[in-house]
Amino acid sequence: MNDEIRIEDFLITKKQKEFEYDFFKKAEEYEKWEDVDFDGVYESERTFVVEEEDIKAYSEGILDDNFLFNDREAAEKGPFRALTAHPLFLTSVGFWLTGDSGPGSWVRTPGAINPGQVIEFYEPICLGDTIRATHRFHDKWIKRGKRYLTYVTEYFNQKDQMVAKWWITLILPRSKGEESHNF
Repeated sequence: MNDEIRIEDFLITKKQKEFEYDFFKKAEEYEKWEDVDFDGVYESERTFVVEEEDIKAYSEGILDDNFLFNDREAAEKGPFRALTAHPLFLTSVGFWLTGDSGPGSWVRTPGAINPGQVIEFYEPICLGDTIRATHRFHDKWIKRGKRYLTYVTEYFNQKDQMVAKWWITLILPRSKGEESHNF
């Protein structure tokens, strides 16, 4: 009998089962700190259609029993008139929309350290919404020999309303060009 617990045992939704959670698989294809292009605004290649199972699985995962996130009928009588996602559900959406190569893929870098993030929320994310994102690089710097990178992602629903704006900062592990940054 095999008592080994595997991550696959915890995947509930269709999106969870489709998502490549092994960030080491394509690590060589991720955008590197040295290659960041500050000139572009990049549209995510895919969208995130918010389904009931997505909202409820996230809510269950964080142990939040708020009726807005769990009870469709009660939520429809609530302030947003729909089953609503917890605000930090956006983190799941963000990783779903981030590709595994090209602009923005650096956010999947194994070994990266998260020193902080800022998220501004403008509209709730509700059942049936289709979320898309645009990414642009904001800043990069070296401090105490560590490589910091920040970019801004704006999230929009199907009505083209901005639902959130997220400044993501990571400290990335060394990659090519390491020798030019020894202090």
